[in-house]
Amino acid sequence: METFDTEATPCYVCHSLILVCYSKKVMLNWVGPLLLCSAELERIPDGIPGVYLLHVFAPRAGAYPAVYAGRSRDLRHRLLTHGCARSAKPIVRAVRNAEQLYWSAAPIASSELRAASEAALIRLLKPVCNDQIPTVAPAAVNLPPMLLGS
Repeated sequence: METFDTEATPCYVCHSLILVCYSKKVMLNWVGPLLLCSAELERIPDGIPGVYLLHVFAPRAGAYPAVYAGRSRDLRHRLLTHGCARSAKPIVRAVRNAEQLYWSAAPIASSELRAASEAALIRLLKPVCNDQIPTVAPAAVNLPPMLLGS
């Protein structure tokens, strides 16, 4: 039986493997990570529902760790509010003021699947800016590219 070296494998990968074994995996069509700026966000059509991640770039790790996971009925509008000085959560504003933020998003039409996907992302990635643990049962979802070269 093959085992995984948990020292070398990021924790979210191990959790993803466990979820895949016990549930049906939902394959999300991720876009990103892209720079959180109006030029990139204006390219998103209005009214597209889905889930999203906010990332920072960690050059030493060669990765884009997620700092926030969310869902929205309108990804463009929600991501624009995260980029706006007056509208984002205070902790997201603090991270945005200290670091350049990036975003990844995946369209999901079903509100139930959006909730389950957001729950999975929060449980798997444990973003530092998410302060509530979802009570919805998580879906098994794929992750966006979060490592350089992936």
